[in-house]
Amino acid sequence: MIVKILTLNLHTYQEVKFELFNDLQKFLSVYRPIQKHIAEFIMEKDVDIAFFQEAGQYKEETADLSLFGFELKKSNYIRIISDILNECNFPNNFVWSFTHYGFGIWEEGNGLITKHKICEVESRCLSKNCSPEDFHTRRILRATIDINGVYLDVYNVHFNWFEDGFENEFEKLLEWIEERKNEKFIIAGDFNVSSESNCYKAITESKVIGKKLIDCWLIVNADTPHEPTFVGDKQSQQSRIDYVLIPEDISCKSGYVVFKETKVSDHYGLYYELNLK
Repeated sequence: MIVKILTLNLHTYQEVKFELFNDLQKFLSVYRPIQKHIAEFIMEKDVDIAFFQEAGQYKEETADLSLFGFELKKSNYIRIISDILNECNFPNNFVWSFTHYGFGIWEEGNGLITKHKICEVESRCLSKNCSPEDFHTRRILRATIDINGVYLDVYNVHFNWFEDGFENEFEKLLEWIEERKNEKFIIAGDFNVSSESNCYKAITESKVIGKKLIDCWLIVNADTPHEPTFVGDKQSQQSRIDYVLIPEDISCKSGYVVFKETKVSDHYGLYYELNLK
């Protein structure tokens, strides 16, 4: 069974300068073409599960929707992409959870959009500090998704940098997966550690539920092991820090970097086709 996935760090509404607008709705209308471009990709590829990190909603807006116990606002990035998909009659379900405040005016978190039924959702803080006031707070969003009778656990991750606690957070994630005991799982998102680092080597040498973790990129793009996914700005070093990890009994059929030609974030996205067997 082929499952198509996308992962993308959205950069919390930073591709348009909010301070140039005196009205939230005007800002959102200018930003919408970026969100539409992402939605069009989801529809074009018929994506089964899209993982999003740094997905924001406006701090001062009043929440008007509750999903899986999380409070959402009309400006929620994931909700807007879902709305665009709905307008185009592309069936989808979504979830978003709050992690911390970003850039002073946004509630930043992780979100998922899927064509399939979301059966269960959990958000866990894996960082040392869990206060939303601390930018280093990291919460991982897990969802159990029913894909034609296969219950797949998906972990949407946005880890800290090495010096801020990556190793401990990653270890806690592995403990969580062990606790769940579901051998069908996908880990996807922004790991904030380079593919050229010692941390990355530790990731690829890890085992969970007795199974080795596989970096999908190396299966289908072994000739370009360090192709950048984070592009940042002229002062930032480009590097591959976004990954999709699978247990060894799930296979990767194909995959590549997306959104290189049309910039939607300071990250590129990753698109993969996986075989759940």
